[in-house]
Amino acid sequence: MTTPARIASLVALMLVTLSVAGPARAEAAFTLGLSEQKLGMWQDARFAALGVRHVRLIVAYDLVLKNDFSRYDAWMAAADARGMDVLIAFNHATNSNTRLPSVSQYRKAVRNVRARYPRVKAMSAWNEANHTSQPTHRNPRRAASYYNALREECRGCRIVAADVLDQTGMEKWLSTFKRYARAPKLWGLHNYGDANHFKPLKRTGTAKLLKLVKGEVWLTEAGGIVRFGRYYRGGRAGEARAARATQQTFALARMSSRIKRVYLYHWDAEK
Repeated sequence: MTTPARIASLVALMLVTLSVAGPARAEAAFTLGLSEQKLGMWQDARFAALGVRHVRLIVAYDLVLKNDFSRYDAWMAAADARGMDVLIAFNHATNSNTRLPSVSQYRKAVRNVRARYPRVKAMSAWNEANHTSQPTHRNPRRAASYYNALREECRGCRIVAADVLDQTGMEKWLSTFKRYARAPKLWGLHNYGDANHFKPLKRTGTAKLLKLVKGEVWLTEAGGIVRFGRYYRGGRAGEARAARATQQTFALARMSSRIKRVYLYHWDAEK
């Protein structure tokens, strides 16, 4: 997640998640997970009651490059204690969203993560790589180099090649990325726009991505927005609208049997 104000409400999440339990969940071809940075989720009995087994954590490359895991150890310990399947995504530096690591620095960051959290078998090369908040948004070729390096360093892992946002320019960015990426088999999409603008399914970024790439797709950040800028003002009306948008997220996931996972973002509202 690149913008703290982009909020998916706990209330909306609970309502919609519970609504897909039972027969509806059996129909779905996807597995439901959660993307969350904060520890509160692990202490919440409502989260435990959902039975979610897949979670996603974003790590800043500059911290893990210097073996600083102080922000992540407690979260990962909680995930390990509960037997969670963790997807780790690399993100921009804590003090700069414009500085690109060299490929050798990136490799070292990956090795450090692998050594620290050997149970992790799923990684995303870069979080929301085509968004302006990321140093990769103007350099899809470098993003492909990171993917190629991650593929070599984490053999046997599930590797999300490109984790992209459903925004203008996605197709061009991906076209360049694909020229330099070696045999990508798994793709990530953050389809907030598709879900929250209630676009017809055939005219969505999700539909475009499915045409552009081959292989499996995970919606690595998805769900309804309660409060964001001047467009989404929060409150009960915002929660109800976000619940509908999360239902739309599930409809988008059912567009193709290639969409195998949906990670809703996120559990706790930003303070």
